[in-house]
Amino acid sequence: MLFESYALFGSFEAREYNARSSIRAPKIWFIGKSSATMDLMRKNAAIFGTLIAVGCGGSAAREEAPISPKMDVQAKPATVDSSRFFGAARGCFTMLEIGKNEVFELGGDECGERTLPASTFKIPNAIIALDSGVLKDETTVLKWDGEQRWMADWNRDHALPTSMWYSVVWFYQRIAKDVGTERYRKYLSAFHYGNEDPSGDVTNFWLNHTVLISPREQVAFLQNLYENKLPVSPKAVETVKKILELRGDAQIHVRKRLPFVDQIPDNVVLSGKMGSSWSDDKKPLGPTDVVGWFVGSIEKDNRRWVFATRSRSNDVKKIGPFAGQVTYDILHDRGML
Repeated sequence: MLFESYALFGSFEAREYNARSSIRAPKIWFIGKSSATMDLMRKNAAIFGTLIAVGCGGSAAREEAPISPKMDVQAKPATVDSSRFFGAARGCFTMLEIGKNEVFELGGDECGERTLPASTFKIPNAIIALDSGVLKDETTVLKWDGEQRWMADWNRDHALPTSMWYSVVWFYQRIAKDVGTERYRKYLSAFHYGNEDPSGDVTNFWLNHTVLISPREQVAFLQNLYENKLPVSPKAVETVKKILELRGDAQIHVRKRLPFVDQIPDNVVLSGKMGSSWSDDKKPLGPTDVVGWFVGSIEKDNRRWVFATRSRSNDVKKIGPFAGQVTYDILHDRGML
């Protein structure tokens, strides 16, 4: 059985990547162990390519400008000690500055490995629900079906904001039934979202290892989201961006799982979504069976970065809230919080 909630040690090699092509490409700080890094980066770079989306969310097809260029990069080695962030877990933190296209990354090849997105899929799911009309707007309430679930906060009616803050699985499973597999397939292809595969059970494909995504691909998706280059309605995008901000009402609802929200300076807007997954089918848990995500953006001094943090381990405590705390610690260490 898969569980989902709301939901890095060692000395690594740092590499600074600079574009060689005439297209503006990212400058990347990459921390990893393997010389295979370049091949993985190029392999994943396809997610930065041209997007022409057809017929995702309405009766008329939309044609969009290219999302972002492919990367052609070269490395310049340096040394960085990231032991205080990763612990015994396999971890990745990758962050891109919007506009400048500079990337800072910890974790090496781990950042190119795909896993299930778990509850971080609620970000594209919410956008799809709004763009397709399955939800009229963020105030649309879905009625609780009366089934008692393991998380008490799930056992009531929800609209989009509280469903995101409390990561209410049933809310998005009900959305999924109305969206349907074929519409998901078109959206995920248009978004270049991981392996773009929504096949099988439409209510569980983001929980059962069908759709898979890497931290770098999460950042590419978030870059397109915050650069307003997803082929969906601007209103859907702006609504979800606002819900993801960890301040105001959101701060009240997520404080228990992300206590650092009370330490965010007033001049910083941190946005994010946790995701967690582990299985009780294997005893003991394997070294990567427990997955914790925290993805989102940080805005400060009229600059914005998007990031993805993921932890993989056999420790059920290292799920979404752990990835959130790691993110806070890295951002604080870099002087951004």
